[in-house]
Amino acid sequence: MDRPRRVVTIPFTVRRLRESDWRDFRELRLAALRTDPLAFGSTLEQESGYPEDRWRDWCRGGSTGRREATYVALDSSGARIGMVGAFTAQGTLHLWGMWVRPEWRRRGVGRRLVRTLLRWIDRLPSRDPILLDVNPSQGEAVRLYLELGFTFTGVEEPLGHDPPSVIRQMTRASQAVPETAPH
Repeated sequence: MDRPRRVVTIPFTVRRLRESDWRDFRELRLAALRTDPLAFGSTLEQESGYPEDRWRDWCRGGSTGRREATYVALDSSGARIGMVGAFTAQGTLHLWGMWVRPEWRRRGVGRRLVRTLLRWIDRLPSRDPILLDVNPSQGEAVRLYLELGFTFTGVEEPLGHDPPSVIRQMTRASQAVPETAPH
């Protein structure tokens, strides 16, 4: 006889990045680039060479910016386990850098990160659409974005640092984010 599966919930929190997080954020971002290089438009080689000032500036903008924000997920010990951010370029909001450590995937971390960021975006005075680029080989990310109301625009471009790989653009209208989403 099959027993009902017991779900173990491991607590984590999501909060906005702080300027003082720059060392931990650097380690998290470099781990993302090392672990999933085809998920990002940048490379480990490029970003590992960034000076401390660049990381500090990145964290400052992500923590206090009015048109940019970065959120991190932390486990119960305070270790960074995921991230997502938004920035404005040419008047358009872009979601970037969504990543969760492999051992924390399929636990709702990515969903909570993106939903938290979308709530921040939806409180902005602008109702401009949000754009993101996703490598279609990142199936879990694509499913999450579709679930949260993103749709493909039809724009596809080479990833850049891996010529056979592509990125596809997705968009979502700025809106109020529902409190619960189907799993």
